[in-house]
Amino acid sequence: MNTNNLPGRKLSGIIPPLITPLKSDYSLDTDALEKLIEFLIARGVDGIFILGSSGEAMNVTPTTCDRLAVETKRIIGGRVPLLCGVIEPSTARVIERLHALEPLGIEKFVVAPTFYLQNTCQDEIVRHYDAVCAATGNDIIVYNIPPMTHSNILPATIRRIAEIDNVVAYKNSCADFEQLQRDIYHLEGTRVSLFNGAEELCAAAMMFGADGCVPGLANFFPTLFIDLYKACQRRDVAKAGELQKEIWRVRKTLFAGKSWLAAMKYLAARFGFGDGTVSLPVEPLTQAQKRVIDEIIEPYTVGLTHVC
Repeated sequence: MNTNNLPGRKLSGIIPPLITPLKSDYSLDTDALEKLIEFLIARGVDGIFILGSSGEAMNVTPTTCDRLAVETKRIIGGRVPLLCGVIEPSTARVIERLHALEPLGIEKFVVAPTFYLQNTCQDEIVRHYDAVCAATGNDIIVYNIPPMTHSNILPATIRRIAEIDNVVAYKNSCADFEQLQRDIYHLEGTRVSLFNGAEELCAAAMMFGADGCVPGLANFFPTLFIDLYKACQRRDVAKAGELQKEIWRVRKTLFAGKSWLAAMKYLAARFGFGDGTVSLPVEPLTQAQKRVIDEIIEPYTVGLTHVC
């Protein structure tokens, strides 16, 4: 575990965006959740991020979201930071949801730009974060994920947002290395941590100055990403390149079917974290697509008895 993630210090390291294990009736599978969290903490992750894209935040019910927050906080027990996504289409809805989660003991919130009514300019994005941050004294992590929100937080804009007192980190999942470089330059010398959210850029991002990564595949291959973080910290370019190539290999699992989310849930089932249920209406994998994934992960599943 990264001891730098103590209260008052910048977030850094590998923080998996947790999947949300579901039962066949789409309720939360708390047993699988606990098994997954204990697996990740035992391997040394630097935090847990719930209710992001990998957590099916926009598909599961508010009731499931609340229970997930309560159970995750209980299971973690303060051992690593807990980040909770509050991803809503408007500023007012983000604030309302944030206030509903605060009494549950959540203290770090991941907030994306508004969507559906698409942002018309960067000023709207800044205005959104100004209002959200003014509504809480808790930590806010800014989340840039243009494929989902259809708004891109530009480097000059995150520099403006970084001046807000309770903004503590920035997760950029735009998968644009040139933009990521500029983000690094703009956030140099600030108290705001920069996390890369695109697995294909993990090595380059952290070698170039990002504070860490938030990779979905770290749910199942945490040691691979933790070893990469350590290699980048000691400036071992050759080892980082080797590990990034391995990440590229396992990342092929996400493209085996029509939905990367269905692939993630199948991986969860193969590693024993639930039965693989995906929220509606996600397209399930075929048996042939599952076999493709099995072939890719075979070196990592020797000795596993659970087969979906």
